[in-house]
Amino acid sequence: MNRVVLRRRSWPIFCGIALLGLGVGMFFAVRTGEFRTGWQGIPVYLAIAGILGRIANCKLVLRDDALLVVNPLRTHVVPRAMIHGVSVGDDGTLEVHLDRDRTISVYAFGGSLVDHFKGTSSEAERKIIGWLNSGHAVSDAKGAPQARWTRCATADLSLILCVAISVAGAIWMKITSS
Repeated sequence: MNRVVLRRRSWPIFCGIALLGLGVGMFFAVRTGEFRTGWQGIPVYLAIAGILGRIANCKLVLRDDALLVVNPLRTHVVPRAMIHGVSVGDDGTLEVHLDRDRTISVYAFGGSLVDHFKGTSSEAERKIIGWLNSGHAVSDAKGAPQARWTRCATADLSLILCVAISVAGAIWMKITSS
């Protein structure tokens, strides 16, 4: 199966820098402060890491038979035959048009100030149009688009740890407060 992955390179880089900076800040906040209150920054860091991880995971995947749109919460699998077109909105957001009423916004190519100069959304639009017009064999069966929850192992683990540490910390603080 032939796959082409489209994503902005700046998002994983930005998320990595933000996580590193926040991690160093949280480390020193917990280390230099009283641990009884300082530990509370750890779940906050994990929650932010989970959100940034989901953003960095956003992408478009051009497969032989379908377009995969990975947004932070929802992943859309759209058969090639269902796509009527793609366009870049006035705000720079890439949109996949299924029919008159249904449009899927692509979070990976959401509008940004930098995009007005670099044109990454327009470049992705050109690649998708080229993929749609290419001579690859397409199944005659017109399948329905599917939407499911996006899975991102590192981000989900980070959010689960956030909840677990918050609950454990709240119990620990309740027990040791007397």
